[in-house]
Amino acid sequence: MPDRENNVPQDARIELIIDPSLLDHFTANLHRQHSRTSPEAAITTLVANILDGSEFPVSAEKTGDKEIRIAYHLRSFSQPFFE
Repeated sequence: MPDRENNVPQDARIELIIDPSLLDHFTANLHRQHSRTSPEAAITTLVANILDGSEFPVSAEKTGDKEIRIAYHLRSFSQPFFE
């Protein structure tokens, strides 16, 4: 959303809901591996890696255990969002 005074875009927040089945899967596997990583942090890393490695013009960076910053990033191989 733009800042009305300066017409500068501000961050938009979108909430993702993680299904308990995925959370349980990550919890069990991290426990089995004796990992100290939280399931939320592991899922956040996975989602950031998927988005950042996609053919879409986005970059994704994990900025916290439960936070990813997604930005527009045109690459030579990028697929358009809209045709």
